[in-house]
Amino acid sequence: MIALLRYQTAILLRSHRWIFPLIAYGLLVVTVAAEGSTPLAEGLDWNAAMLVPIVAFLTRSMLTAEPDAARACVAAAAGPVRAQLAALLTAAGAGAVLAIAGECFGVLLSGPAVTQVPTSAGELIKITSAAGHPGILVAGLVTAAVCLFVGSAVGALCNPPLLRHPGAAMLATLALGVFALASDVSPASAALWRRSTTQAVSPVAVHWPGTAPLLAAACLLAVTWTASTYAAARRENRSPGAT
Repeated sequence: MIALLRYQTAILLRSHRWIFPLIAYGLLVVTVAAEGSTPLAEGLDWNAAMLVPIVAFLTRSMLTAEPDAARACVAAAAGPVRAQLAALLTAAGAGAVLAIAGECFGVLLSGPAVTQVPTSAGELIKITSAAGHPGILVAGLVTAAVCLFVGSAVGALCNPPLLRHPGAAMLATLALGVFALASDVSPASAALWRRSTTQAVSPVAVHWPGTAPLLAAACLLAVTWTASTYAAARRENRSPGAT
């Protein structure tokens, strides 16, 4: 499995399919954080929310990066299930790197953790204020994890081998990514909404997004990844070269 992960990581880096998600996420994060008046918790919420569409399209990039011949060779050598799982894990790992980077940028570029603190205090004061409220940072990481799981699930569900038509897959990825942020039934939306309502009561307290959205996102990720790997195995078994 480690060799497959290294192989998929090399594909991601050498194909330059990471450039568009990185630029898009960076622009979305910097556009909001550059204002300087956005509170830290709200900035982390925004950075986490943007992970849903970015990770979804990053997953799509990984699932469509290999040529058919190369995919067939890898599936024959290591098994289609492990090959598909390696691609999904690589995309999720890249999304985790973006999530950590978003957390760091949120601390550096967002406003103070407490809205009453003057925003003109300076960068050092902002970092100190964030360090004084670790609950906000932990809650931001948990919310980012929920959005990462949901984005990966969207990418696995709306792309090959479950949905093979390129145009339909791209539109479905975009539509379901927007739905995951706007719908009340989405774990990502539930985590973001619960944080925002909690902050309105006590902006300094620990803003835990809730255990239910995290568990729901993990279950959704497991179901979609299982369906994707199962479909990949069936596709390889039905291929002309299968024995």
